[in-house]
Amino acid sequence: MNKKELNNLFGHTLVETGRQIKMYNLNMFKEKGYDITPEQFVILSFLEDDSNLHQMQLCELLYKDRSNMARLIGILEKKGLVRKLQSVDKRLVNKIQITEKGKKLKELITPDITNSRKKFLNKISIEELNSCINVLLRIQHNLKEQKDD
Repeated sequence: MNKKELNNLFGHTLVETGRQIKMYNLNMFKEKGYDITPEQFVILSFLEDDSNLHQMQLCELLYKDRSNMARLIGILEKKGLVRKLQSVDKRLVNKIQITEKGKKLKELITPDITNSRKKFLNKISIEELNSCINVLLRIQHNLKEQKDD
């Protein structure tokens, strides 16, 4: 296989793998009866790890635009899983905080997410996983260099 064919296969494989992981987790959440999506779970995870995040920081972490993130936060807020806190200096920046209900749900789902990862990483050695991560990081580095040119 030549380099052009490998490049095309790489991009397709990367996108398809991400899609399959997303679908696997969506189906698992549905089967378990969780009232949130894997994407919303990730938001709860970030908020539990850092209680000082505001909407724009979440946008950057999850590569979402403002309107999509506002919609996701609104859904989580209606479910009582997060709350908006007005910043002390009364700027238009609201911090988003996970609630106790959100923490309990995240804690309930975490073992299933861990098992999901174990399943799709089955028979992949640490060395293979590190190699894959290193290649992806090098690609990110190359892209950042191109953006700076």
